Amino acid sequence: MRFSVNLPCLFPGVPLENALQTIKGCGMDTVEMWGVQAEQAEQLERLLPETGLRLSALCTSFFILNDETRREEYLSALAQAIGLAKRLRCPSIITQVGQDTGAPRERQHAAIAQGLAAAAPMLEKAGVTLLVEPLNDVKDHKGYYLTDSAEGFDLIREVGSPSVRLLYDIYHQALMGEDVCARIRDNAALIGHFHAAGVPERDERLFEGLDYGPVFRLIRELDLQAPVGLELFCKRSSAEELLKQVRPFAE
Repeated sequence: MRFSVNLPCLFPGVPLENALQTIKGCGMDTVEMWGVQAEQAEQLERLLPETGLRLSALCTSFFILNDETRREEYLSALAQAIGLAKRLRCPSIITQVGQDTGAPRERQHAAIAQGLAAAAPMLEKAGVTLLVEPLNDVKDHKGYYLTDSAEGFDLIREVGSPSVRLLYDIYHQALMGEDVCARIRDNAALIGHFHAAGVPERDERLFEGLDYGPVFRLIRELDLQAPVGLELFCKRSSAEELLKQVRPFAE
């Protein structure tokens, strides 16, 4: 199992070079970003080869998929993100789908599926995977459209492209009341990336509210290659302590 360290979450305000060296020193080899600014892209292009670390995922800059009138904006932003991903040798791009527009859910669902289908040829040609992320709407993302991973997996099946996969965020789906181990086991082939954070505070306590031990062991048992992104905020201990705590699960 491979952990992916979210740089803006675990190392806010820390210079990239320092953060990458700390991550390497903790025995990790993979990082991820949200948005990547031009200056950061230049730094990553130099520092990743120097440190031997790899970038597993970055975000596209425009997230509205559930409104068909915004599709060209979405595809244009995605094309830019694909270019950046190729430049940084990053295999995956994270996307959300947008706030609930108030239109019938069937229409919004269809708009997402059609938008993903339109994006699929671009992704396949570039060799980049798009990761569609459901979120919770009970705490962090009020009004977000895609909250149930079951609908997310349905969308992935409808698109039918190996370059479109689900980002299964264990924290978000646990808050939505899902049996996360069952969902992972039943849909393992459709998952391209995981996110992990302590429940319910999105902090570093991965073995308290929700014990991630069985979840991590399941991911290892299934031999899933999808990285497990540590997208959380350390509130009681340091990022270094967290990385050392989870390192044995990667061995």
